[in-house]
Amino acid sequence: MKIDYKTPNQSGFSAIVLVMILMIIGLTLLTAFNSLVSSWQKTILIEKDYYQQFNTARSSLHWAKTQKWNVPTANWQCKEEVNLHLKTCIKKSKLKIGNFTLVRGEADKLYLYELASFNNNKLIIDKGNWLDYCPEKKHSDCE
Repeated sequence: MKIDYKTPNQSGFSAIVLVMILMIIGLTLLTAFNSLVSSWQKTILIEKDYYQQFNTARSSLHWAKTQKWNVPTANWQCKEEVNLHLKTCIKKSKLKIGNFTLVRGEADKLYLYELASFNNNKLIIDKGNWLDYCPEKKHSDCE
């Protein structure tokens, strides 16, 4: 006995719905991935800017060693190298330990400091004395 099943006319609505669902899921995943990549790009730009400022400030500190300075006083004495965007300042440190000169290398909003000795209009800096904070007790002594 042969059974004849008659299939109703199918309009393909379920296939269209399935394609639409897959497209929505794909679009959602692409949007999430795009926002993740944008977040990574912002982080990379912030880090790149920080490292550029850090390297400029370190270069300013190194450049300060090559300059001739007046005797340090209680006020900042600054020198600039316009072409290389270097700026460095010195002043007499108020630390009780030793007779130090405070050296500040600047780059936009970032300041790095070193403690140095002053001899014959030159700064003598021992290796490893740079700081990413001001060693003075009062914050106003660093400004």
